[in-house]
Amino acid sequence: MSNPIFSSFPSNRENNRNSLSDIYNQIRTSPNPNKLMQQLLNSNPQYQGIMQYINQNGGDARSAFYNMAAQKGVDPNSILSQLR
Repeated sequence: MSNPIFSSFPSNRENNRNSLSDIYNQIRTSPNPNKLMQQLLNSNPQYQGIMQYINQNGGDARSAFYNMAAQKGVDPNSILSQLR
C-alpha cells in the first residue's frame, strides 16, 4: 500500500496498517478517545515521533492528522476509509 501517511510510521507497512486499524477502531469506539490514544502512543516508544507531532499541533490528534494529510497532499478521508 503506497500512502505517504502510512510511510510516516516505523517498520513493516502492512503490519502498521493492521495495528493502525486496530488502534483507530479502539479509539473511535472509546468513551474517552483522547485519553486512550495518548495512553496507547505513550506506551510504545516507536510512536514518540507521532506524539511530538500531535503536541506540535496543539495536542489535538485530529487536527494533526488533517494537517499531515494536507502537507502530504493526501485526502484524509481516503486514509480513514482504509483503516475501517
